[in-house]
Amino acid sequence: MKDKTVEKARKPKVRFCVDKKGRFVHDAVLFMMLSIVFRVVGCWGLWNDRFFAITQILLPVAACLLFILILRFLGDKVFPATILPMLMGVAFFIIKAFSFESMLHMALCIALYVLVAVLYSCTVLGIIRTKWLLVPLFALPFLYHVFVEDLAALRDTANPVLFSDGMQELSVLCIMLALLFTSLAIKKRKPLLEETNLPKIKDPVVIKPKKPALNTTAAASAPASVAAPAAAAAPAADSPTENRPQPEEKKEEKPDTAAQPAVSENKEEINSSNTEN
Repeated sequence: MKDKTVEKARKPKVRFCVDKKGRFVHDAVLFMMLSIVFRVVGCWGLWNDRFFAITQILLPVAACLLFILILRFLGDKVFPATILPMLMGVAFFIIKAFSFESMLHMALCIALYVLVAVLYSCTVLGIIRTKWLLVPLFALPFLYHVFVEDLAALRDTANPVLFSDGMQELSVLCIMLALLFTSLAIKKRKPLLEETNLPKIKDPVVIKPKKPALNTTAAASAPASVAAPAAAAAPAADSPTENRPQPEEKKEEKPDTAAQPAVSENKEEINSSNTEN
């Protein structure tokens, strides 16, 4: 149990980003721009109602513009900043859902929008460690809109689709496609060294090897009684000329010249005594 907790603690934090020059990012930016165009064209002349102009024109257009700027210029650095335009778009869809005739449809749509906000935020912040939950989250509602709601509306000849409603529906579909391409463009950033919880390795310490003593192997293999004389004789064997005692030079003894007169005087006294006798 402790090993699992240690492994979880050591996992680096997941950070997501997008490649600003990637194909999916260009597609997401393109569909966001198309969404703005369809929204302005579809709501042209409908800005007399202040509440409608703020919530259904200004709010989605501002969310799309902010999403484009962050995705295009800051996607590789501060991609979590896209949460702000995402929440703005969720607020726009929730306000729009209150205009639905069916209460069940309205409740399901609001629940879906809240789920989108939660899953997208948790994924972008790294709480959810994979992006693949976002792909079906945006792809399935897009397919439902196209093949269920829109086809049914086009087949209803009794109540034909108005131009303004059609442009606003195209704007919503473009937003869904842009978010789908954004989820495909998401990739994990490489964790930085200081972000990892692994212990830092200290710099290696270089230990210089000591010079081996002379004849240590021989002294170690030999018995103690033999090793001591061998170790004592080792320096003498290494330098026989330096440590060998030199013979002392013999000094030549010079005769003592001062004692010679005394000897001669003694000889003269002995000779004189002999003559007297």
